[in-house]
Amino acid sequence: MSTLEVACGQCEKRFRVRAEFSGRATRCPGCSAPITINGPSRPAPPPRTAPEERPRTRPRPRDEGEEPRRPAGEWKPVETALGREQAAVLFMLASFVSSFLVVAIGNAIEGMGPPDPVVIAFLLLLVFGPTLAAGVFGIAARLSALRAPSESRSKGAAVSSFLCGIAAVGSLVVLGLAIITRIDSHGPEPLVMPVALGGASAAALGALATFVAFVAQVGIALKSSDVSEAFGRTAVAACVCVLGLLGISFLLVLVTAMSTPTSHRGSPFGYQQREEEIILRAVVLFLVPLALAVLLILYHRLLAAARRAVQVGPTGRYDG
Repeated sequence: MSTLEVACGQCEKRFRVRAEFSGRATRCPGCSAPITINGPSRPAPPPRTAPEERPRTRPRPRDEGEEPRRPAGEWKPVETALGREQAAVLFMLASFVSSFLVVAIGNAIEGMGPPDPVVIAFLLLLVFGPTLAAGVFGIAARLSALRAPSESRSKGAAVSSFLCGIAAVGSLVVLGLAIITRIDSHGPEPLVMPVALGGASAAALGALATFVAFVAQVGIALKSSDVSEAFGRTAVAACVCVLGLLGISFLLVLVTAMSTPTSHRGSPFGYQQREEEIILRAVVLFLVPLALAVLLILYHRLLAAARRAVQVGPTGRYDG
């Protein structure tokens, strides 16, 4: 009986089979690999391996080398407007100091006869000089704000603030002319000064409020958390100052109502104020400028936060 020698191509084991099994398929007795007799052996397929799981790459935080992106558009006019408004705030703070200086000088020269025209001009310059400078910088800031990009969506606030600023400066000029006319001729119209003073105050508050709205719109467009925090601090301080002044004013009214006026021959009103009432009036006159100064300082910080957001982009994000 003839035999055939078969070699396994997998484990190289050799063995013999009978010739009658030629052409048939069998398995190697050593490794069980499939073999065709009198043909080349087929290697066993490699075992299947599970696919490797690649580690997922996490997105890199924004603060690791990548600068935050600002919205498209030309934001340079906004930066200029905020810087000029900061200068206007500084001049307003200087006007408070100069006003106290004028009051001190007026008390010092009281009773020395008619003041010299040079002294009067100097006092008027101290009172209206910083205020007019603040008005000029404020108008310049609002002119720059008119060129803010459309992405800020602050066009309406910028236009309103510009118009209120023009009205405030015009009322201030009318008030200065009324004071000069009264000094020279002692005869301005009785309603000129109150109307000019009320118009200047209302227009100034309107210009300030609308520019705050402009800054808020810029902060929203840039999605800046710094601007949001500064805006919140300013709003809380404003509420505290208003409530505090209202409480002190109510206390002043209460003390005045409970006080018993005493006649005073030299007083033009026929009575002499009590010491408590005088002290409370002095406190009110001191606290009102102090509260305004605190609000202006916080407003200056709000402008600085908005200016940084425009220069370098948002420093934080919010889900809005």
